[in-house]
Amino acid sequence: MSFSESEDIEANPIFNAIFVRISENINNIFPDYNNRRFYKSLLAGGKAMANAVIVRCQEVKRICGEIDEVKASALTRLFTLLMLSQAFRWLDQASEGGEVAQVNLSAVSAVLNLFDDNCQESVEDFMNLDTQFKYELKHHDHLTHLAVFLLAKACEACGHKCIEWSRASLPIKSLEILTHSRAIVDATTINSVNDIRAMLDCHAIGIQAMVNYHEEHTKT
Repeated sequence: MSFSESEDIEANPIFNAIFVRISENINNIFPDYNNRRFYKSLLAGGKAMANAVIVRCQEVKRICGEIDEVKASALTRLFTLLMLSQAFRWLDQASEGGEVAQVNLSAVSAVLNLFDDNCQESVEDFMNLDTQFKYELKHHDHLTHLAVFLLAKACEACGHKCIEWSRASLPIKSLEILTHSRAIVDATTINSVNDIRAMLDCHAIGIQAMVNYHEEHTKT
């Protein structure tokens, strides 16, 4: 799917309202323009991806049902954190390590605070997501297991559990291992090839929205 195909996804007003609300939080927290641009770029990507997921991922759409502000906020938070993880992957490419881990925790806490989330468990959830992303890029030429991870988390954001994480060995290295761990509660969504492909398309849409926002708001 080309990025231009994201243009056929109608923007849900609830996601737009969340973007406005969280953007105001960013304005209030960060006095520096570059910091505001960075976090708003993450948010733009997270919002675009969340909006795309409830349109393109049919099983997630079925589970979520009618989107309200609570579900939309949870989805936007999830995918904004994914955009942060994506930014870290770019940082990893330009760094030889050392200071990256400290930067991670600071930025993760900042994003969570934007959504009024101060829970340590949420930081740990992000680190699991980030670990999955890093593992996938290092060991595979695809992001299939990351997509499965995200499908499960998207369903959780809508109040439906697909994986019992306490039984799962992370990162997910194969679906066979995940199945044998008896961690799968509901396999319908995470076994959907169409939803896996759609989630990867939505990831691309989110990345493009993040990059576009960052470039469009560069001071000249």
